[in-house]
Order: sequence, then structure tokens, then C-alpha cells
Amino acid sequence: MRLGKSLATVRRLEGVLLHPTQDSQGVHRFDRDEVEMLARDVEEGRLVLARELRNARPDTSAGNWHAECAKCAELRQQVEELQASRENECSRHQRELTALRREHDEEARQLVVQVNELLALMETG
Repeated sequence: MRLGKSLATVRRLEGVLLHPTQDSQGVHRFDRDEVEMLARDVEEGRLVLARELRNARPDTSAGNWHAECAKCAELRQQVEELQASRENECSRHQRELTALRREHDEEARQLVVQVNELLALMETG
């Protein structure tokens, strides 16, 4: 075969990088241009089939699979890391805010006590 891959590998590429049609007898027919373009991408190093299959992700809008290029996979990883970092920062900020509220409440209680003591002194004085 033009791709130099086993039939099993080619079958795994179906719906990911290759989109064959079925003839009336159920035989999968691959588009020559699509296969040729894929073969050129592999030969010229723009695509590594093992990596593309590993990074294949469901395309929920179309109900099938698509392959992420290495750059997309890297960007997706960065987004996931940024989301985790954001969640950590939000949690940290929430803890800090809770601590500040406790300090504020304690200071307010102390001020009320001091004002009451001052009023009591003024009444007796």
C-alpha cells in the first residue's frame, strides 16, 4: 500500500485521517488524493501516524474522530495546565478571603467591646 502501513493501521486511520466510502458491496474505497496527500505528509515529516492516532480525539460536533496535530495537542495540554492553575489560584484566593473575613469579624468584635467599655467609663465618670 502507498502508506507502507499494515491493513490494521490503515483501518485505525479510518475516520481519523482517512475517510473512505463504502461501495454497494460494503467494500471501503479510499480516495486516491487523500491517501496520496497523507503519504506525502508522512514522507516529508509533517505527520507521524503513531502520534496522530495517539492524539485522536472525538469530534463531538460531527460524531466521529479527528486527529490533533502535535501543535494542537501541545496547546490543549497548555490549556489544561492553565485551567488547573486557575482553579488552584481561585481556591487559594478563596482561602485568603475567608481568613480576611475572620480577621475583620474579630476586629469588629473587639471594637464593639472597646466602645462598650468606653461608654461604660463615660457613664460612670
